[in-house]
Amino acid sequence: MEPDLEKELKKICIDLSVKLRGNGGGDGNALIDYDLIQYLHTTLDAYKESIHKKEMIPKEIVWSLLYTSSRFYIQSQYSRNRSDLMAEFERLNHKLLYVFDDQDT
Repeated sequence: MEPDLEKELKKICIDLSVKLRGNGGGDGNALIDYDLIQYLHTTLDAYKESIHKKEMIPKEIVWSLLYTSSRFYIQSQYSRNRSDLMAEFERLNHKLLYVFDDQDT
């Protein structure tokens, strides 16, 4: 596997999780960094290629990704931009299913 790619995924997850805490977007809205989210999706595409045919991946990566995904849902309960947060939550969950699907597509 590619440790640099895994380090980058962890860093992105940490950055997103920190930004999603609280309503830093103003007017009761959570801060949603769409550029960072897109970078996460692009990095996940590259990660899928790197783990192709691997039997195991580090649990820290899975935990980080699931925690980050859950932050969108949790923060949506406290922010006025709930629909935007829920859309990103669903988009990220679909991406995670795609990345960790072990079938050849």
